[in-house]
Amino acid sequence: MPIPPAPTFQENQMALRPRALAAAAAAAALLLSLFGSPAAASTASAAPSGGQARANCEPFTSQVAATEGAPADQRIVGTLCTPRSTRATTVQLLVHGGTYDKDYWTVRGRTGGPSYVEAAARAGHAALAFDRLGTGASSAPHSSRFTDSTHELVTLQLIRALRDRGYRKVVLVGHSFGATVARMVAAKHPDAVDGLILTGEGAPPNLAAFEEMFHLYVPAGQHPLLAGRGLDDGYLALRTGNKAAWFYNRRTTEPHVLLHDELTTEPGVYPTDPAYGDVALNQRIRVPVLVVVGQGDKLICGGTGTDCSSPATLKAAAAPLYGPRARLETLLVPDTGHSLNVHRTAPTWYAYVQDWTKRRVDGGR
Repeated sequence: MPIPPAPTFQENQMALRPRALAAAAAAAALLLSLFGSPAAASTASAAPSGGQARANCEPFTSQVAATEGAPADQRIVGTLCTPRSTRATTVQLLVHGGTYDKDYWTVRGRTGGPSYVEAAARAGHAALAFDRLGTGASSAPHSSRFTDSTHELVTLQLIRALRDRGYRKVVLVGHSFGATVARMVAAKHPDAVDGLILTGEGAPPNLAAFEEMFHLYVPAGQHPLLAGRGLDDGYLALRTGNKAAWFYNRRTTEPHVLLHDELTTEPGVYPTDPAYGDVALNQRIRVPVLVVVGQGDKLICGGTGTDCSSPATLKAAAAPLYGPRARLETLLVPDTGHSLNVHRTAPTWYAYVQDWTKRRVDGGR
């Protein structure tokens, strides 16, 4: 997928901080008035971690290198969830997209429904949700230490760590930019993984929509929710209040989930090469691929992108991007926006994904 452009302004972060904190308070008050009461916000804050209650989950940490040949001086933090009643031999490595951290995979888009990691554990699969380098609780080195392949390199090191723990098969599951990273790992390192699940990505993007959204990114030091982290201007963040318009279908969204999402955002360091994620590399993918797209995904559907009017048109748009070894399957999720996990529709496609993993990866067909 396209990458947000480099920042064009270099204002002093300390000078901005008082103004940023005031803006954060104002943004919170506005969002509370639009989306719910303080009680709803409290419920939302508990939503991400609540998804771990139905699986055996434990903290995961790993020391990784940011670039080839560099020391493993960066810390990746995650949560590894496993089935309660059986020993999993397949693990799903979950790569979140921009503006999110590992909690994207533990949120319950439908109250009472499973989170992604719960759905995986119920199906007999382990799942590792981790904070990409620069986000959440993982290390946040200066952006100059990132290269265009840093996120791929970190992902490869985590794959090796999981195989060292005894997992026989590894499925990469990515959302949005995380799916782009997953796709590049599978394309450039064909023997690294056993399956690839791309959500909010994997089909031709709506480039006009991306260009419009990119104007909403600012350096993280100028973002009211992130100014206190002391990040350099190579870290970018989406302005507060824009997730609802770009990532959601409000008809299938629970207000407390949306409120929590708007009030918790994450920065990111993205590749600078505009050709990063070149779909021509997809022909190198030699493992089964599943593409999952919300029918209301503004960054994929319509305009210069994919015709999402039916499952058949989605398949027709995505199929030319992949070779025969991918054995491509596609899934179109009705009434759902870009961030699929945060919608009430999530449990339906979670079930399909876990069944696909059993058919295409566990069974090897």
